[in-house]
Amino acid sequence: MIPALVMKDIRKEVKKGIDNADDKTVKMIYAMLEVEQGKDPWTDPDFLSEIDMRTKEFEQGKAKLFTLEALEKGARNSFKKRQRSVK
Repeated sequence: MIPALVMKDIRKEVKKGIDNADDKTVKMIYAMLEVEQGKDPWTDPDFLSEIDMRTKEFEQGKAKLFTLEALEKGARNSFKKRQRSVK
């Protein structure tokens, strides 16, 4: 359990972070809050519209897809590059 004083500091930092975050990050945080509050994304018209658009792109062969192996390889390579640049 996190002590109340520490939690207060965490909340303060999170609020600062949100104020400085880009739109994509704010949307992700908002989505996490919706899930936490039990809001069903399957009743959200924006979510359903996005799912429909992505499904159509997939069905038409327009979506850029990755295999799990390609995704893992890309993540490993990116991590290795970051490790080298930090040194």
